[in-house]
Amino acid sequence: MEYINLLQSFGDQMIEYLWLPVIIWTLVAAPVAWALSKYQSPNVIYHYHIRTALLLVLPLGLLGTYLIDKINTSTESAVAGISIVIQNPIPVSATTSDPSILNAILTPHFWTGVISLIFVVGAALLLIKLLFDFARLRKIGNELNFHALANEKELMHNLPESPDHYQNTLIAYSTNTSIPYTYGWLNTKIVVPTDLQRDQESLAMAVQHELVHIKNHDFLLNSFLVFIKSLFWFHPLVYHFYSSREEFREILCDTKVLATNRFSKKKYASLLFELAKRDCHQRLALSMAVNPSSLKKRIQIMSNQNHTTMNFRSSFLLTLFAASLLTVTISCTDMADDNITKSEVEQTQAQMANQSSENIPLYIINGEEWDRTEENKDKLSRLKPKYIKSVDALKGKEAKTQYGESGKYGVIKMEINNPDKAFADLKEQAYSKPKSPSKSDEGNYYVAVENMPELIGGLGSLQKMIDYPQDARDAGAQGRVIVQFIVDKNGNVTNPTIVKGVHESLDQEALRVVKQAEFTPGKVKGEPVRVQYSLPISYQLSKDDNES
Repeated sequence: MEYINLLQSFGDQMIEYLWLPVIIWTLVAAPVAWALSKYQSPNVIYHYHIRTALLLVLPLGLLGTYLIDKINTSTESAVAGISIVIQNPIPVSATTSDPSILNAILTPHFWTGVISLIFVVGAALLLIKLLFDFARLRKIGNELNFHALANEKELMHNLPESPDHYQNTLIAYSTNTSIPYTYGWLNTKIVVPTDLQRDQESLAMAVQHELVHIKNHDFLLNSFLVFIKSLFWFHPLVYHFYSSREEFREILCDTKVLATNRFSKKKYASLLFELAKRDCHQRLALSMAVNPSSLKKRIQIMSNQNHTTMNFRSSFLLTLFAASLLTVTISCTDMADDNITKSEVEQTQAQMANQSSENIPLYIINGEEWDRTEENKDKLSRLKPKYIKSVDALKGKEAKTQYGESGKYGVIKMEINNPDKAFADLKEQAYSKPKSPSKSDEGNYYVAVENMPELIGGLGSLQKMIDYPQDARDAGAQGRVIVQFIVDKNGNVTNPTIVKGVHESLDQEALRVVKQAEFTPGKVKGEPVRVQYSLPISYQLSKDDNES
């Protein structure tokens, strides 16, 4: 059952930090992909930049979502008014939780956790494979005899730019490769098939193509995009944008090579046709022949491309603006459960956590008044937003009008789905910074400590021990009994009393069950201490009992 709970919690976190941003990205990327396929602009640089930007936006949006959530938490306030709200597709059930394994694995959060785990395992395997591919490329490079490109006098004579542009570029010839390719982040390297040395013009065209890759830092960018493709291996649009971007990247290089007016279009097309028939074994390196099926498109665009229309700066700036806007949109999207957003809940919880002990407001939870205690304040400020159906804060005259003198410090009203599970699944830390431990008036126990006691086995273990008294069943009695007690230094329950009762026999049964509970003791500075604690015990009759 512990592993099932872990998967449910994992799935809940992944909805917010992975699947919601991915869904938003998909809703934007899908129509863009359709539009790009329908509108074949003659200016390839726009196609290239748009595809690159969309791939980069996906991980940046996920990172932004995580960072904004952490900023909200660390500053003890939520960023209000800038969020785009989306209804949570997996709400929390308001019915009493059933601790059985069967019901647990039928929940949407469990299966979200399973799917998320498959995603993580798949991504991890592909990233490990990616590391092996980089190691293999490095090993191949170590076996080749590289030398400075600037030392190739005859080749340099056929290139359009001076040797000063290629001071850090190395070149090697290999009989084991059939396609020219480029790799390297700092010391860039070009590997050329040995047979191209027989035709100096073909060699110069191939090398110039690879030099364009180097000038554009394509290997560095491509390495990051391969990482993104491995991370989001499950998404078909990621594969589509990556493969089509490769085509436009090579077309862009073709255009820049021919823009030098140093080489014949016909001879360059012949070289592409020859290389397209060869096999390319280096997936990480950048080669001239990406996909033979795109050869016709490349040659057609080369023939029709007007080089003067290539406005790199305007395309880059326009795409950068659109990508930034989309990244912010993904990062600032919030989920709502029954029209209440996570940020609104966190803002209220932050205010609750910062209330002084003397000015604790009145708490109305699911229509019931709760005691003004530090423990209750701590519990409510640590509730996870997914369980909170609604929250409302009343202040001043409005609070006094509705609740009299009890509302003089304000009123916080909450509707909580599945309260038993909600209070057993609290956040590890409250929103406020750790405060000094608070002792009771008697001084022999604490009412709030940094590390509160934790019920071993959770509330579900206690619910299993309850025997519904027959007289209460016959009387139709049901509801929630709240038991208050002291958890001693050994984690045992002492001095249990009924704070809120329902029926005498139900109250006594709750006391019997709570006396058997075991806790990990509360601690102050690492030392176990006596801590006051409360537990809710819920009783609910079945439909058959109500009908009878």
